[in-house]
Amino acid sequence: MNAVWLIIVVTLVLLVGLDGAVVSWLYELDDRPARLEIPTSDGWTVVAWHRAAEKRQFSVPIVLCHGLANNHAFMEFRGEQNLAKYLAAAGFDCYSVDLRGAGGSLSPDDLPTDASVDDHVQYDVPAIIEAVCKHSGSSRVAWVGHSLGGVVAVAAASSTLPKEKLAALVTIGTPVFFRLPRHLRSMLRWAKWLSPAGQFAASWARLIAPFAGRTPVPKITDVTANLRNVSPLAQRYLLANVFAPIWRGVIEQLDEWLATDSFKSRDGKIDYRENIKTIEAPTLVIGGTVDLLAPPDVTRDYFNLLTAPVRQLEMFGKSYGHSSEYGHGDLVIGMNAHTEVYPVIHHFLAANLRDE
Repeated sequence: MNAVWLIIVVTLVLLVGLDGAVVSWLYELDDRPARLEIPTSDGWTVVAWHRAAEKRQFSVPIVLCHGLANNHAFMEFRGEQNLAKYLAAAGFDCYSVDLRGAGGSLSPDDLPTDASVDDHVQYDVPAIIEAVCKHSGSSRVAWVGHSLGGVVAVAAASSTLPKEKLAALVTIGTPVFFRLPRHLRSMLRWAKWLSPAGQFAASWARLIAPFAGRTPVPKITDVTANLRNVSPLAQRYLLANVFAPIWRGVIEQLDEWLATDSFKSRDGKIDYRENIKTIEAPTLVIGGTVDLLAPPDVTRDYFNLLTAPVRQLEMFGKSYGHSSEYGHGDLVIGMNAHTEVYPVIHHFLAANLRDE
């Protein structure tokens, strides 16, 4: 009997691996940027993917950072839904990054480990900024972060990051208040349960990629994006390329923030939210009208904490004259994000980096 079960398990593993390989081949992203490996002070290697400006017009490079359970391909997607390529065409040197655990990043000795949001803030962000500055020849960067990619930038900018290093900040669908419905908290705990050895096996997302956009999905998927604003083909490419492991430590820290509606370091010594008023860099805050992770009231409350001399709030949805209601992920990969959201980011960066 044990031999039979062993054969079954091995067969399933082989089928999963084969299916994942086929999906990766079917939905392979083309026009990939150059890889830049970046060592962190605690032994990790994170990665920046460099897309050079078509004709460089700005000396300050742009760091584009993915959110929770994503990798750099979210910012370096496909076709017109490619924010890095859009900004590179506008004259910016762009670096789309993989935080620890995502994409091409490498753990010390390539062993399984764990990470918290604080690890991203204290190790990944400083290493990325230092490496990008060195590679580009600039003394500063502009940071464009989606969701958690904005959270880690806000936390770093309001605590340990030297102010002179940040030329501008753009956050997209980024919450710093965590007044979320109970069912979303339950979903987070479910993800924690599914993360043995510190990670959720994101490779399973590839298994369902061919079915995305073809079959009905539960309403809970609205938490990731307004899928009516994401083409079915884009949904398949997303599942095949963009998902990354979720660290147990990150989930635990987020769960603490949700339970207490706080935004603090894991040891409680740094109140990131309280320190937002110390951010001096020009800051653009972008939100969606139906974003369930960064709802409009949360986005506005975050914006109201800012005291930077240059600060701007932009909401996206039909009531603001846009083609669709915008949720979470579709602020970057939505069907018309390249004509509605991207130009706002471009104009803000150009206006505030023009004299660099």
